[in-house]
Amino acid sequence: RCFWGWLNAVFNKVDHERIQAVGPDRAASEWLLRCGALVRYQGYQKWQQDYNGLPTGPLGKYKIEAINATESCIMYRGFDYLDGLEHVAEIKLQKCIYIQDECLQRLSETKNLQKSLLQLKIISCGNVTDKGVIALHKLTNLEYLYLSDLPGIREKETTVHVLQQALPNLEVELDLE
Repeated sequence: RCFWGWLNAVFNKVDHERIQAVGPDRAASEWLLRCGALVRYQGYQKWQQDYNGLPTGPLGKYKIEAINATESCIMYRGFDYLDGLEHVAEIKLQKCIYIQDECLQRLSETKNLQKSLLQLKIISCGNVTDKGVIALHKLTNLEYLYLSDLPGIREKETTVHVLQQALPNLEVELDLE
């Protein structure tokens, strides 16, 4: 178990030179796929899941529109890869053991995501608490938030109320005990 944690940390190490060389979308795609997540590009229906099958072509042609991080090993230290992404409208974090409040706060503070992110689903991420959900208040264009199976959420009514005060156009769907 310790070995896998170390390996996952290696997968999440940010390579700023790679971002410069191939652009933010390509570098983020490589990071996400390496960690077991899926990406979907603008103008495409199919989810990219094979690292070796990453599309080639002119740099900057493929813009990440959606991220499905179900059962992936993405963690806070890799979130610098998200900074340059300008077109991400949807993110799904499901059964992500390394996602915690600091990750959601980092998402919320990512300038490009504040503009582009419309839908966020957080499902079965055991380290997420009320604090992390409330931290999402900086995602000013967020239209839809789905929260399910989050045992760390203790004050769901208060948390949702605080979030909806900050984001009046946000639709929140809860499936919490």
